[in-house]
Amino acid sequence: MDLNNIILFACAAFAAGIWQAALYSWHFPTLAIVAVLLLITSLWRIIRNYQHSFWPVISLFFVAGMLCYHQAVIVRADDIGNYAGQTVNIEGTLVAVPEITPIDEQKRRVRYLLKAEKVTPAGAKAACYVTGNIRINTQYKEETSKPAAYGDKIIVTGKLLELHGYNNPGQIDMVAALKRQGITARMSGQEQMLQVLTTYKGYSWQVVLANWRDRMITGLQQVMPVNDAAILTAVLFGGYQGINKDVISDFAATGLIHILSVSGAHIALVVGLITWLGRRLRWGSLFTVTLAAVVVILYACMSGLTPPVIRSALMGLISLLAVILERESYAPAALAVTALAMLIYQPLLLFDISFQLSFGATAGLVFLYQQTVEYLSNYPAWLAGTLAVTLSAQLSVLPVIAWYFNSFSLISFAANIIVLPVIELVIILGLAGVIIYTMVPVAGNIIFVISSLLIGLVMMLTELLAAVPYSLVYIPAIGIIGSVVYYFVLAWVYGWRPFKLPGPGQLIRQWPRSCSMAAVLLIITVAVYALYPQPLTVHFIDVGQGDATLIITPHGQAVLVDTGGTMGESDFDIGARVVAPYLKHYGVRAIDYLILTHGHQDHAGGAAGVASAIRVANVLLPQEKYSPPVQALLHTRPVAVIPAYTGQRFLLDEVIVSIEQAVDESEIILRAAGGNEVSSVVRVSYGQHSFLLTGDLPAQGEATLLTKGLASCTVLKVGHHGSRTSTTEPFLQAAAPKFAVISAGYGNQFGHPHPETLNRLAAREIVVYRTDKQGAIVFTSDGKQLKVEPYIK
Repeated sequence: MDLNNIILFACAAFAAGIWQAALYSWHFPTLAIVAVLLLITSLWRIIRNYQHSFWPVISLFFVAGMLCYHQAVIVRADDIGNYAGQTVNIEGTLVAVPEITPIDEQKRRVRYLLKAEKVTPAGAKAACYVTGNIRINTQYKEETSKPAAYGDKIIVTGKLLELHGYNNPGQIDMVAALKRQGITARMSGQEQMLQVLTTYKGYSWQVVLANWRDRMITGLQQVMPVNDAAILTAVLFGGYQGINKDVISDFAATGLIHILSVSGAHIALVVGLITWLGRRLRWGSLFTVTLAAVVVILYACMSGLTPPVIRSALMGLISLLAVILERESYAPAALAVTALAMLIYQPLLLFDISFQLSFGATAGLVFLYQQTVEYLSNYPAWLAGTLAVTLSAQLSVLPVIAWYFNSFSLISFAANIIVLPVIELVIILGLAGVIIYTMVPVAGNIIFVISSLLIGLVMMLTELLAAVPYSLVYIPAIGIIGSVVYYFVLAWVYGWRPFKLPGPGQLIRQWPRSCSMAAVLLIITVAVYALYPQPLTVHFIDVGQGDATLIITPHGQAVLVDTGGTMGESDFDIGARVVAPYLKHYGVRAIDYLILTHGHQDHAGGAAGVASAIRVANVLLPQEKYSPPVQALLHTRPVAVIPAYTGQRFLLDEVIVSIEQAVDESEIILRAAGGNEVSSVVRVSYGQHSFLLTGDLPAQGEATLLTKGLASCTVLKVGHHGSRTSTTEPFLQAAAPKFAVISAGYGNQFGHPHPETLNRLAAREIVVYRTDKQGAIVFTSDGKQLKVEPYIK
């Protein structure tokens, strides 16, 4: 086996070792002993006969990957994250340029990165030295104060919190992404929590670069519309800030969303432009490659040297090195060495979506491109090449796209032919513009205006393509086993022939009848599986401080009760970014009934986002004045609105969904309109089990429900996130649940769930599951048996 293959297998074994160590807990000393034995065996085999050393070496890399993972997840004893949950004073230095986002005309949101140095817990007399970084989110008023700056030494006071995201299947793990940056805790509050001890007087290239980038953005905004300026800023420097949501959706639907963040495509474009100029101007190979390398490094610095940019730049530089050495055939090994080096430095990168997509797409170009061009040889050369690039990259990362996004853009092939050349021209003009603007602002502005016109053309084309029917198709997540089968078939189609397997063409020619029968049998099997009734599943989705419950019936009909919603001034759309992806991950492509127990933000705030991503047939609303979240839902797209009333019920695949209690208009007049007391109570019954969902119903509402006669339930969604004013003792006695689910946000300011509520549940020996501790909770039932599966065990 040649060196190329050995390097490829070594990289794959190292990655597999990381993945295996993440799945199962292993005894570290035992792994270390095994690694030493494998190292000795490998060296002995290499000395004796290197051709017999392959498996010991590959096994060594596998175990090394497991060891590296264990080292990466170890938390140091002096890490600041160990103080999470305590009120502390933290002294440290700001090690990144603060990110400032406008909230309104006066308020600004600031995000700091603090390198912790000393911590003093509340009540302690002496400070302790610590390590690690924390993220601080705060606000300030522009008229009365200004934020701290990079390099300042500050002291911050408040409650330190653990990093915590939305723990749902298929969700991008933002906590892991922060930990890869050395961030192990967080803190939020107002500007008064932070005090500058000493200001930084030294030179910082990060500050110089940030100020230069701000001047460029200001220059863009002066000569072009705000949305155009935001798009050009995104394609040059990365980030979606300021871009209209519809534009982002169109880019996603046409498969061009990667253009809005600096990636390998940008680096390849820069390298290609320099190479073309070098050939035209006869600069010579060495000078051209050297200049391209310098420009790549400068561009990476301009873009902020974020981890994805660094990865793209490294791959570009290694490709240039292969050109200098005239070893383009070493591209697979170069890619493997780059991936291996980055995984050794940071093993947790293996679970980063950006890492998976960038290296997966590049691997597709390296291994599949040439063969794909041959498959498309009947097309014109320029068309075959363009299609082959898109097809190779997409095929190589399809399982990853299915897992995280559950959609595939069929129109991306047309978009890459029609729109991508225009976008590439925008990038080239934009880069030229920012360079020229630095020296001659007037000339730079002219280029920016031309870029703005082209951006208008890009938005028009992407909108037209995104509107094409079935331009974006649903693809289900196929999991680990499905992915292994997929890549095995892909490799087989592209020429991998283990055990002398015949190729697909040869197989069809030699056994046409058998192949036809196998295809028909496969179609029948898939159809039977799709039509065969599945168990009922009830999902309590982790939406932080809010409620969202998904019911999927045996034949795949879906009911969504509440949608969560972000509290405060955050612009994070839980419906679009948490609930809708969760539904798609579980194959929900349409919602038969969306039931909002009441109109509060934490229950209905995500409704508009869900409706914009997934078709909603019917909406059940309480008979109260429509709150802003409900109004936003009704303005998103036309839906059938059904007023909720007590005794209402509907049957879906033998699953009964009934409204146990809902207030009518006369009751609303007597009560405080829009309060928790108007919460509808929903019961889901199937066979021997039922689920009672009480929204934010307080004790008074529970007492009213008891007077109507409350049947027992198997699972209770505890009212009002476990507050003290709900889930009273008489109510628990009547409901008599075996399981209780509390949907609450980690470290929420309300103290939910309240200890008194937890004590009442514990006194009745009710098994309690909490989304703030265990993430999404999924109950599965065939009508007789009931199983529960929390996301975090």
